[in-house]
Amino acid sequence: MRAFVAIELPDGLAESLEGVQEGLPGRHVAPGNLHLTLAFLGDVFEGQVWALAERLAELRLKAPVLRVTGLDMFGGKRPNLCFASVGKDQALEAVRDTVQRTCREIGIDLRRERFRPHVTLSRFGRELGPREEERLAAQLGLVHIPEVPAERFAIYRSDLRPEGVIYTPVAEFEFD
Repeated sequence: MRAFVAIELPDGLAESLEGVQEGLPGRHVAPGNLHLTLAFLGDVFEGQVWALAERLAELRLKAPVLRVTGLDMFGGKRPNLCFASVGKDQALEAVRDTVQRTCREIGIDLRRERFRPHVTLSRFGRELGPREEERLAAQLGLVHIPEVPAERFAIYRSDLRPEGVIYTPVAEFEFD
């Protein structure tokens, strides 16, 4: 099973980001798929997912505050996606570190990478044309969304389908 652990976006934040997507080029991430990844598990055994769910259910984690700080892109000179940057705070760092440590304790091998909290909004399947680049440049850094506390996080199953990826929560957890 292909899976990941992510923070579910509170409704108000998700709706605000959907509004931001309207001005972006590319293929927009479906509203129900907007999330902030804490750990990408990759292909794991179903038993590992259930073991992780049991361990995560035991945790009492403080709810991080989700503060969108602007829009940015990954991909350098040939960007392949646009995302909403989320400001780091101690609670968010603690949640991510705890989730990653718990994954490793049950034997899930995670890639070691710098944590850059973000919500992917749009993917570019081809090189952007001048018009799309201008439209995107006009949007970068101009996002003003009130910060909100996260309410829950989940383990998601990721199914790749011809019509697009489908994320299904396998287990959900409330923040304290």
